[in-house]
Amino acid sequence: MLFNSIPFLVFFSVVYLAYWAIPQKYRKYFLLLSGVGFYAYFSLFLTIHFLIVISINYYLYLQIHKNNTKFWVTLTVTLNLINLGFFKYVYFFSKVLFDITDYPFFQNVPNLIHITLPLAISFYTFQVIAAAVDTYRDNKKPVQKPEDYFLFVAFFPVLIAGPIMRMHDFFPNLSNLTPNKEKMFRASYLLISGLVKKVLVADPMSLTITPVFATPAEYDSFSLFMAGICYSIQVYSDFSGLTDMARSVALFLGFETPENFKAPFFSTSGRELWQRWHITLSFWLRDYIYFPLGGSKKGELRTYLNLIIIMTLGGFWHGADYTFICWGLYWGLLLAGERYLETGLGIKLTPEKNKILIVCKAFIIFILFSISGMMFRSNNATSMVDLFIGIFTHFTHSLEQTLAYDSNYWLVSATSILGEGSSFRYLHIENLERIFYTSFALLVFHHIQYFPEYWQKLRKHDHWLAPILGVVTIFLLATLSQDGGEFIYYKF
Repeated sequence: MLFNSIPFLVFFSVVYLAYWAIPQKYRKYFLLLSGVGFYAYFSLFLTIHFLIVISINYYLYLQIHKNNTKFWVTLTVTLNLINLGFFKYVYFFSKVLFDITDYPFFQNVPNLIHITLPLAISFYTFQVIAAAVDTYRDNKKPVQKPEDYFLFVAFFPVLIAGPIMRMHDFFPNLSNLTPNKEKMFRASYLLISGLVKKVLVADPMSLTITPVFATPAEYDSFSLFMAGICYSIQVYSDFSGLTDMARSVALFLGFETPENFKAPFFSTSGRELWQRWHITLSFWLRDYIYFPLGGSKKGELRTYLNLIIIMTLGGFWHGADYTFICWGLYWGLLLAGERYLETGLGIKLTPEKNKILIVCKAFIIFILFSISGMMFRSNNATSMVDLFIGIFTHFTHSLEQTLAYDSNYWLVSATSILGEGSSFRYLHIENLERIFYTSFALLVFHHIQYFPEYWQKLRKHDHWLAPILGVVTIFLLATLSQDGGEFIYYKF
């Protein structure tokens, strides 16, 4: 039930009307039933597993609050990681064991055990672990009622793909479930933003790059590199759009949820990027892995190692494949290297006043992100290797030809990188013109997130601005929408 689908429109319309029609004291119970129904739409059997997981975690939460011992919080974390590991990583570890031992049994594990990945297991696992650890760290707060805890985990607007909520993000909302005009307008803008990002930006980009990542060995180096650029635009628009819609649905129901993106591609350092991209995950990794490992308080070498560990684990959390581990390791090394140059050697990497240098540095960070995106988007490790080999070999071949012939060949060899000349046998990325209007949209949405006070001035016109933008959005969706598939983060 995608947020931009007709089934969800029907589901939410019924929930919304009934929710505000019933007395306030019953709204959270109705919302809990709606969350369970939303989950059951995907799988009735896995809904039973979902409710069992919440029940066990609530019991453990009570024990942590009552006893405040490391045993109970360790047990909670362990059981949740086992649950996540079984459903999400059994096939991957069997693949690793087969690659190491070449023993046929491990290759046949997928045929012997059929495992269906429960919906949103990565997100709600991190959510209940955070609740357990936060309760252990501060058990002076009142015990949450079972229905409130269940709603905390099964809150359907953010259930599928976050934001990853903490207890302090969620529970204060329950005391103020009343209609609010400002929230409704803000929810409308977020819904419009999310739909435009997903349907008009992310989906067209998906259609452009899917053939390239399906068979990377058949494409020229320029196409492979541009596929990485296009994927960066797609994944931001897709995930940021999903977050906007999730926050919009929550606001329509009276719930404030944390922001998950804040103009990440305007960042001038890797560290800043991860403070602006998937913010709730980045701070979860910081608070529950990086700090317990010692953070930056146990020497520089330990700090570098901690950065590599949390980013590699963050990559592994996204998916059970070598590609995600490589992606996380890549960013861990970049962040450690960035810190070493700035802290260890005292080299200033981030410009502060020169606007031209600031833009150039932000562009470099975007390129580094796009390179990592090629790893993230690759269908498997073989495709990832083919992709990077393709970029390197095709470009090197063109460069060798350029150096080998006379100056008149410069033009021909240069165009070979673009898919002509000697590399004519390779396929070329199509519909690349989409990158121009999608990049413009990317800049607009980044400006809105980076300079909210600038756009806040328009809020005095909410009464006519919101309806007009809504009508325009419906027209654009009706005339320009393309089928780009489900949200990227649904599978995580």
